[in-house]
Amino acid sequence: MKTLETQFGHSNLLNDDGSVIGIQDDLDLIRNYFTPAFMKTHTVFSCLDDFLQSAGFLVASQQDFEQIPLSTMNAWVQQNSQYLDWTEIVAAAGDFYFDNQMKAIKFKYI
Repeated sequence: MKTLETQFGHSNLLNDDGSVIGIQDDLDLIRNYFTPAFMKTHTVFSCLDDFLQSAGFLVASQQDFEQIPLSTMNAWVQQNSQYLDWTEIVAAAGDFYFDNQMKAIKFKYI
């Protein structure tokens, strides 16, 4: 069974002195990108937690998030948003986040 792919997993990077460099988990990144504004605009839910809980996904940790079957998540995304699958909605949420960050600093496109 294929589960949600994550970029970092639970591995740690080491500094030159052997101490651990903290890595922000993918779930934290996803929560940053899937803002309430994005969720309200692009899904029938007001926040990511409601979206996940309504699908029956209990996500209290990175490991819980990684255990969600990709096919199940893809079906849930397709039923409850304008997107075809998990990859597409993550990309859209990232774009939405980036656009809002650029607007916040009053960045002007050339």
